[in-house]
Amino acid sequence: MRLRITVAALFILALSAAPVSAQVGITAGGIYSDASVKLDGSDLSTESRTGFQVGVSYATGGIFGIIVGGYYSEKGFDVASSTDRVRLSYIEVPVMGVVRLPILERVIGPRLYGGINGGFEVSCNTDGLLFSDLCDNTNSFDFGLKGGLGLQVLFFGLDLSYTYGLTDVAKDENLEIKNQAWALALIIGVG
Repeated sequence: MRLRITVAALFILALSAAPVSAQVGITAGGIYSDASVKLDGSDLSTESRTGFQVGVSYATGGIFGIIVGGYYSEKGFDVASSTDRVRLSYIEVPVMGVVRLPILERVIGPRLYGGINGGFEVSCNTDGLLFSDLCDNTNSFDFGLKGGLGLQVLFFGLDLSYTYGLTDVAKDENLEIKNQAWALALIIGVG
C-alpha cells in the first residue's frame, strides 16, 4: 500500500514539474511611482504619484524562462510641500528572466523574475513653476532594472514588481530625475 502511495505521489510531482507551455497575458494594475530628484546637486523631497499600467506580456514555459512585455505606464512625482508636480507616461518594454517553482505549477505557480526595462516617453505634463520647462528637455528613453514576484493560479496571475530607473530623465545638467515605481498587476493568460 505504501509503495502505491509513493509511486502515485512521485507521478503527481513529475506531472506538476513538467514544462508549462508559453503564455500570452493581458495585464492591468496600479503603479505607485516616485523619483530620485536632485536639483543643483541637492536632493529634493518628493511624494509619490498613483497611476495605472496596462499591456500585454509573453512568457515562455518551463521552470526557467523569459518574459517580454509591452505596457503603457504612468509615472511621475509631486514635490513635497509644493504645488509642483511632474506626470510622465511611457510605453515600457521589459525583458526578464523568470524562475518558477515546480510544485503544483499547473495549478499554482509562484515565480520570481528580473531583468531590464526600457521606456519610451509618450507624454509629459508639469504643474507649478519649478519644472515648467522640463517637458521641453526630457530624454525620450528611460532605461532601468525591473524585478518582482508573482503567483499564477490556473490562467490568472498576480504580480508585484519594482522598477529602478538608471537613466536621467532630465537633459538639464543642473537637474537629475530617476524614475522609481512599484506596480501591482492582475494578469489574465492564454496558452
